[in-house]
Amino acid sequence: MKGLVIIVFMNLWSGIGLKAQTWNEWFNQNATQKKYLKQQIAALQVYINYGKEGYKIAKEGLSTIGNMSRGEFNLHEDYFTSLKNVNPRIKNYQKVDDIITLQVRILSGYQQLRPKINQSDLFTSSERAYLNGVYTRLLAHSDKTLDELLMVITDQKLEMTDEQRISRVDNLHREMQNHFGFFQSFTKENQIMVVARLKEKNEAGNSRVWQGIN
Repeated sequence: MKGLVIIVFMNLWSGIGLKAQTWNEWFNQNATQKKYLKQQIAALQVYINYGKEGYKIAKEGLSTIGNMSRGEFNLHEDYFTSLKNVNPRIKNYQKVDDIITLQVRILSGYQQLRPKINQSDLFTSSERAYLNGVYTRLLAHSDKTLDELLMVITDQKLEMTDEQRISRVDNLHREMQNHFGFFQSFTKENQIMVVARLKEKNEAGNSRVWQGIN
């Protein structure tokens, strides 16, 4: 009986020892988990702080970029607006007046020639059509040159720098000079032809008079 009590007591003691060991392990594990959890929370807090700071930097950065973009856009807008406004120096450029003057001389010259061409008996109907056609095409080309000039010297029409406008006016001036040069040479040729035909007609008339044919 005594031996049985000792065995039971030893079993209980061993059970208590095992239970005590299990509780110690559990508490140790729990403490470890709490420590690990605290470390995770601390790391998470640091991450959150970094995130907040990063968001602040990003927000401020985007705001700065937005302000810079708006400012840059305003600069671009001002720049392109200035390109559309013509410098008065260009409007008063001597070649601008020269182009307009040459165009007026071509137009007024043809207005004087046209009735002479159409009413003269020195030209055939096909010759009159040819002459009028040449002058009409010349006027169309010179009108186009003048229209381009007006685009260059008028505000809000083209986006060009002053140098580009001056260069374009120079080119248009050469074009108009070519138009006027052709007008002069073509008209001179026709005048020579008219004089020659008048001479032939007068000579033929005089010949008929001398021969008694009238």
